Amino acid sequence: MKNKNIQFYFNRPDRAVNSGRITGIAKGVYSDSSKIQAADDTTLDVFLAGHSGPPPAPGLTPRSTPLPVSPVSASTIARLFHLGDDQVWRLTEGESGTMECKAGFGLKHSHQWVKAIAALSNNRGGYVFFGVADGGHKGAAEQDLSYAVVGLGTDEFSKVDPAEITNKLRSVLDPTPRIEIATRHIGGTMIGVIHVEQHPSRPVIAQKSEGGDKIKEGDIFYRYPGQSIRIKYSDLRAMLDQRDRQARMDVMPMVERLLALGPERALVADLEQGILADSRNSIIIDPDLIDRIKFIREGDFDEVGGAPTLKLVGKVVSASQEEIQSRGVITDDIVLRNFLTDQMISLPKEYIRYAAVGGRAAWLPVGYFARKAGLSRSQVRAMIKALPGTSARKTSLLARINKPDAAQQASKGAPKALLRKLASGALPEPTDAKSAQNIAQAICGMKSVGSLSLEDLLGLLSRCLAVIDTNGKSAAMSYVRRAACRIDELFFPLADEQDAQAIN
Repeated sequence: MKNKNIQFYFNRPDRAVNSGRITGIAKGVYSDSSKIQAADDTTLDVFLAGHSGPPPAPGLTPRSTPLPVSPVSASTIARLFHLGDDQVWRLTEGESGTMECKAGFGLKHSHQWVKAIAALSNNRGGYVFFGVADGGHKGAAEQDLSYAVVGLGTDEFSKVDPAEITNKLRSVLDPTPRIEIATRHIGGTMIGVIHVEQHPSRPVIAQKSEGGDKIKEGDIFYRYPGQSIRIKYSDLRAMLDQRDRQARMDVMPMVERLLALGPERALVADLEQGILADSRNSIIIDPDLIDRIKFIREGDFDEVGGAPTLKLVGKVVSASQEEIQSRGVITDDIVLRNFLTDQMISLPKEYIRYAAVGGRAAWLPVGYFARKAGLSRSQVRAMIKALPGTSARKTSLLARINKPDAAQQASKGAPKALLRKLASGALPEPTDAKSAQNIAQAICGMKSVGSLSLEDLLGLLSRCLAVIDTNGKSAAMSYVRRAACRIDELFFPLADEQDAQAIN
């Protein structure tokens, strides 16, 4: 640090510290400064982070409420460690219900810290430390290094882009945990720190498998003292009960307001779906106008006679006869299940965009959503090409659009026998994950629908999905998704411009 910056920490109105004195101390020529041991990095970090500045000048009022301290600030982290009699820095509490230790960090083995972050997010939150040994760790000559600061070993954590860690969490967990990342020095040794908040919408759930069987689709991890494991039923029940209680508390002021207004004067606004509705009628906002009236989400209110009124600017459409649904955040699972249940949706284009640039699964239906959006083959192709990026997923989806039967696949063995049943109009029933997978493969082999209806095949594939979910066989999901794409091709083939207009 420059002398002028160091002065800030020591100057007071009644005691000025000049730059020359600081230089003399640094050289060891001022007073007995040469005999005073320099502070280590941790002590210095604590001093700098905790410095409150000089007292205010006369006539100025000091800040009554101190600024909040970050959970990963140097002073906060330093207080969690202590120097033992063996001159080893250790995490004071050890591994607990809010702290987990990892000797090293690596993106190749991300499931280890993804699971830890999910578990903390589902409990009270806490810390994951990297470069800090866990319990029972032994050093040279069998030295006990339990919870000791051992250092990161590599610079991978210090150089990793925080966005890369966040993207990994977003791809595996839903909802995405909220974290803060930092590197800190303890006794001169660098460690990595990730602070995890308790998620307000827990449980945080794994939406895909990671690290083999370490994280499975649908897993909910929970931090118990000393371990991050799959949650126990009693703790999950308590979590859900607490969420329900909080939801009731949040909604009560709105219920009281509705009661005061009366049903004839009130509509309920669903800001996610863009719907205003009462018990009889709904008013939806035209999706093409959403971007022009975003101010509604922020709240544009006038007070007229004490009653708040929401201004709507633009065209509104009455929708009293059919329900318009939107899923909000789209995932691979939502795309599949929305297709299988043939539900009306309000933003079908978003499902196509997701399949092109956001999805992780290789097979996601497109024709169904194009039909809902009233798009022709050329329009879908143009929309995908206009999306940013040049990912392999976009290239693959464009190739599928140009090939009418891309999902069709020749059946062999058991799937071939099941294909003959389907061709005769029979619907085999899945009894276990293997039979469900075979049925999905048989659907992929269909060249035509024969006497089977869309409802027949969607219902059959939905039952296959339910059996696979029950048995936890996530590997079979790829066959179900491809089978869904084959049904999509058979019943919702992408049409050319003139054919799309005729369909609409």
